[in-house]
Amino acid sequence: MANAYLAVVDMLLYRDSDDRIRLALQAANVKNDGSSLFARAVANFAGGRLEDAETLLRQYLEIQPDDRYALHFLGFTLIDQDKAADGVRVLEDLLNSNPDYFAARNHLAYGLLKTGDAESAIRVASEFVEADQGNPSAWDTKAQMLQSAGRSAEAIASLSRSVMLDDRFAYGFRHLGNVHASVGDNDSARAAYRQAIDAASQYGPEFVASVEALLAKMDKD
Repeated sequence: MANAYLAVVDMLLYRDSDDRIRLALQAANVKNDGSSLFARAVANFAGGRLEDAETLLRQYLEIQPDDRYALHFLGFTLIDQDKAADGVRVLEDLLNSNPDYFAARNHLAYGLLKTGDAESAIRVASEFVEADQGNPSAWDTKAQMLQSAGRSAEAIASLSRSVMLDDRFAYGFRHLGNVHASVGDNDSARAAYRQAIDAASQYGPEFVASVEALLAKMDKD
């Protein structure tokens, strides 16, 4: 199971996850029980095979219907497949039963945004921040919801808090650059993009390349 989780971490940080996925699937295929179903689901998610991940998660939840982490995983797997309404229902049911499981509010906010309910997305993201104020990702999520509603100044403030909490949060710096660029503050955008590159020591080369492409586009424009 550890390799499956680490494969997701590698995927999120733009690192090559193929070896970890292969090892996770090899270990999971030795057994035919609930834990192997879940490990295979996580590994498939890391490999971008979202439909397979959904199928395996549903099979696992038939055995362990109250596993809140698996329900959370199913919710954001559905949202990532553009089945936002289904994912929102899964996550709302999860939070109704487990109101203290604040991590689900992160993906619920994104799901609500995809359904077009920006007001509820901001509310849920704010609840996520309130529950986990030291988490830079929470502030990043809130910023995304605010930005989508046209509240760029508030998004910048939220992202500034995010990168203040963790100066290695390269995602946050890239997002901050994007918001500055969207309001025409190119100097601040360039500075944030350069900070993203400096902070990306734990990220894969594709992340750095994505930021360099944003800088190049600004210089070209």
